[in-house]
Amino acid sequence: MKYKNYYEILEVTRKSSIQEIKLSYRKLAKLYHPDTNKSDEAESMFKDVNEAYATLTNEEKRKRYDRQVARLGYGFTENDSSLSNVKYEIKSGVNVINDLFTTILGFRKDDNNFSVDSRSDKKEKLKPIKGTDIITHLDVTLEEGFFGVEKKIAIKSFKSGMQTFSVNVPIGIQSGDKIRLAALGNPGKNDGKNGDLIIHVKLLDDDNYKLDGVNLIKKITVSPSIAAIGGKIKLQIFDEKLIVTLPRHVRDGELVNVPQKGYISEDGIRGDLILKVHIDLPSNISEREEKLYEQILKIEKKRDESKYVED
Repeated sequence: MKYKNYYEILEVTRKSSIQEIKLSYRKLAKLYHPDTNKSDEAESMFKDVNEAYATLTNEEKRKRYDRQVARLGYGFTENDSSLSNVKYEIKSGVNVINDLFTTILGFRKDDNNFSVDSRSDKKEKLKPIKGTDIITHLDVTLEEGFFGVEKKIAIKSFKSGMQTFSVNVPIGIQSGDKIRLAALGNPGKNDGKNGDLIIHVKLLDDDNYKLDGVNLIKKITVSPSIAAIGGKIKLQIFDEKLIVTLPRHVRDGELVNVPQKGYISEDGIRGDLILKVHIDLPSNISEREEKLYEQILKIEKKRDESKYVED
C-alpha cells in the first residue's frame, strides 16, 4: 500500500497547527482549482490537496494517518522477518519494473530491449545474484524522533557514485532501529535484484531530557519555597507549553510524574514526563527575602534545637 505525504502536499509540517493547515489549503485550493487552472496536473493536485486537508484537519484521521506513516513510511512496503527492527521499507528502482514485466507479462528488460523468456535458453543463463546491501547510519535528534522527519542522506555506491536520498524517519523511532530502502543498494548481477539500503538510526543525546523507553526524564530546579508549599511551574516540552503543579513538601531528588507528556511510541502512544526535582536557592535574593528566611530559621531552631548552635 502507498501513503501520500499529506504534509508535503499542503506545504506544511507535522508541527503545523490546524489554522496553518487551513491557510495553506486555501492558497493551494485556489491555485489548483480546475476552473482557474487548466494545466494537466491541476485536477490531480486539487484532488490531493482536498484529500490531505480532509485528513489533517480531522484529529482522529490525522492521528491514524500519522500512525500508519510511522509504521510504513511513504511508499511501497512489504513484510520481511529476516531483518529485525526495520521500521519500513520503500521498494523502488529498476528491479520493480523488471519484476512487473517478468511477473505479469512474461518479459524481462535487458538493455532497453524486451525479449520473451524461452525454456531453451534458461539453462544457459547464469544464476541471478542479488546485489550487496549498503549499510549506513543516521543521527536523529529526540525532537525529530518525536515528530517524525524527512531527512536527506548521501550514499556512495560502487557504480553510481554519490547519491542523495530522502528518508522518512517515522514517529517514535528509537536508537538501534533500522530503516530499509529496498533496491537502493548495490546492483545485482545476471538480472539479480539490487541490494537494499539499510540505515541504522541513532538518537542523539539531549541536554534537556533523558529517554527511558517512551518516558522522558527531565531535571528541574525549584526554590525552597516552591518545594515547601508547592505551586505551579512552566515547562516547555518540544513545541508544547505546560503548566505543572508540584506537590507540597517535595524533597531534593524526588521524582514527579506528569502522565502522557513524554516521548511517543511508533503507534502514537505518549509516555510520561518524569521530573527530577533539585532544590536550590536563587543566586540573587532581596533583603526582604533574607529577612523572611531569618524568620523561617528561627522557627526551625525552636522546632529542633539539637541541630543548631546559638549565635
